Amino acid sequence: MGGGNKKKPISKAQPAEEKAKEKEKGKKEKKEEKGKKEEKALSQYDINQELYSAIVSTLKKNKVQTAYDLSAALGVKYGLTLRALKDLQEQGKVKILSRNRRSILYSLP
Repeated sequence: MGGGNKKKPISKAQPAEEKAKEKEKGKKEKKEEKGKKEEKALSQYDINQELYSAIVSTLKKNKVQTAYDLSAALGVKYGLTLRALKDLQEQGKVKILSRNRRSILYSLP
């Protein structure tokens, strides 16, 4: 009665194999692209001397800033800006003018 699945003719089997090969190539290319994106993303998360100098120069221009304003102006993640400001405060390059539960105002000493 049943008989099971029938074999595909050769004319239909070849295009299916070609599609499978193309999918494998696409997956390899996507993996390579992911690696490149991760390298770019890591540079966004690094605190380096350029970020410190950019924060200090921005504070020179505007006298008083919040961490959010600095992160928006520099195009850096908010948490990264907070860590950089904390480091600068410990070094004595930045001081806290006002602190409340929502935001902290920073300026140069």
